[in-house]
Amino acid sequence: MGNIREFTTVACRFDDVPDRLYAHFDGGNAVLPLCVRLGDLRLERDVDFHLKSKPGYPGYRLLDVSWEPKDGGPYPTFKGLLSVAQEAIGWSRIDIDGTYQPPFGIAGAVFDAAVGQRIAQGAATELLGEVKRILLALG
Repeated sequence: MGNIREFTTVACRFDDVPDRLYAHFDGGNAVLPLCVRLGDLRLERDVDFHLKSKPGYPGYRLLDVSWEPKDGGPYPTFKGLLSVAQEAIGWSRIDIDGTYQPPFGIAGAVFDAAVGQRIAQGAATELLGEVKRILLALG
């Protein structure tokens, strides 16, 4: 099992972020292309993406986030937390933190140690970039 932690900031009010994401992702569920770049190579796979609101606390909104490969296949699954915090007036910080399960047991763990972790981290970075584009487009 591998860990992912990544963040971005976006010019969007912190209170607006979850509603905008739910509006874009059809109430929290969507098929989303997850892309990763490895040098000149671009890998893309559609995933079933899910968001679910969790109880937060003042200054933070929390959402469970998960994805699994659409139609199955030898691709990792992910479960984690998307947290939204007010960074400054009109700005939000969005963090993704969670774990992914590489496929193929021990062989998958060896691949993950060699290059899979970089691919997973790249996927998280691309996902946050997509979230940022969505929030800015809806603003």
